[in-house]
Amino acid sequence: MMMKISQLKPGFRVDEHHDDGRVTSFEVMNVRALGRKVEVTFRSLLGMESAVYLADAYLNASR
Repeated sequence: MMMKISQLKPGFRVDEHHDDGRVTSFEVMNVRALGRKVEVTFRSLLGMESAVYLADAYLNASR
């Protein structure tokens, strides 16, 4: 389901679909408000990484 970045919570999953059919799954580990932006920390098989998004942007996420 499409969800605002500001509504993400730890434990949610985000799947990235690639053109060649591969799917990379990311688990949301932490969400931190930064004013009008939000920093989201993800975990995948490749390790941990953070990204900063506008709080009103959308991602396809699930519980």
